[in-house]
Amino acid sequence: MKFIHTADWHIGKLFYGEYLTEEQEWILKNRFLPLVDDEKPDVVLLAGDVYDRSVPPSEAVELLDEMIYEIVGRRKIPFIVISGNHDSSQRLSFGGRLMESGGLFMVGDIKRSVKPIVLEDEWGAVAFAPIPYAEPGTVRTVMKDETVKTHEESVLSLSNYLLSKIDKNIRKIAITHEFVAGGSTSDSERPLSIGGTDLIRAEIFKPYNYTALGHLHSPQRAGFDNVRYSGSLLKYSFSEVTQKKGVIVGELSKDGEVKTKFVPLKPRRDVRIITGLFEDLMKNESLFTDDFLQIELTNDGPVIDAMARLRTHFPYVMALQTKKRVQTGEGARNFDFKKRVNPIDMMKTFVDEFRDEPMNKTEAEYMQKIFEELKGGEFD
Repeated sequence: MKFIHTADWHIGKLFYGEYLTEEQEWILKNRFLPLVDDEKPDVVLLAGDVYDRSVPPSEAVELLDEMIYEIVGRRKIPFIVISGNHDSSQRLSFGGRLMESGGLFMVGDIKRSVKPIVLEDEWGAVAFAPIPYAEPGTVRTVMKDETVKTHEESVLSLSNYLLSKIDKNIRKIAITHEFVAGGSTSDSERPLSIGGTDLIRAEIFKPYNYTALGHLHSPQRAGFDNVRYSGSLLKYSFSEVTQKKGVIVGELSKDGEVKTKFVPLKPRRDVRIITGLFEDLMKNESLFTDDFLQIELTNDGPVIDAMARLRTHFPYVMALQTKKRVQTGEGARNFDFKKRVNPIDMMKTFVDEFRDEPMNKTEAEYMQKIFEELKGGEFD
């Protein structure tokens, strides 16, 4: 059985004030669907964080609806979707039981939608165990299992329940959205808990031939070769600039062996970091781009109206950083609060601290003029 494993679409993601729905639509229609047509999988697995928040914007809902139609309606490929920690499990699984007959399996609310999904290939049955994200308290109540206190115990409880409903002799694939120990994180992933209780040991997935993971945005194995994260659809933070984005295409053999390959999906706009002097960046036409950028300026002093000026050549500058200054010592300062301080002297001290370079004569004269105007000529 051939499958495509994808995760963390985060449809409706807000990135530095810019909705990425158009970028997500572009990559899904121009990269993902053509890959589906080329690979012709028997099933598509979406391992959580379908949306970026529990109440997504209408454009995000419309895009998911269109993708469901393209995958299930037009191509007649079963589509198994579980909820992640960004999704509303109840909203995502609405109408799921009715849509199962058409090949769409939306699994979110563990009170009514968690059960094995059995599909057939040329060698027989393959059971899919959908384990959506759920808080330990919810699992403890639904499963009536007072031993559940952590995320690992939650997953183990749901997994054991699903395995009890599956013939031991058939091939099995788990789909879940959790933080498996050993995985590499990035800034855009929302923590599942505080204090490390969100960590899951990869060993609990040993009963499965393959485990399709969601939550971590970098494609990677998690403990075992058959326990994998596909990574997110796009780069969702500047900590992800070096990550490749794409999906996993896997094939489950007759004897339960799984072969996988990672297939990169090139976006319309990349997410990159550019570093340099302001003047150099503005003159270097080879750098001008429509990519989403974080620009790090190495100028010693401040650059007036830098963001607006940079956007004349880099329209999608999302973040701007200037040269970091590190002060040595303990940070102690000695001040005589009874002493009257000349404002120009105060400004000279500030400039010296800010840029490690004293105020020159022209700057001092200019500041003197400003202070005199502010004081109506009474400044001394």
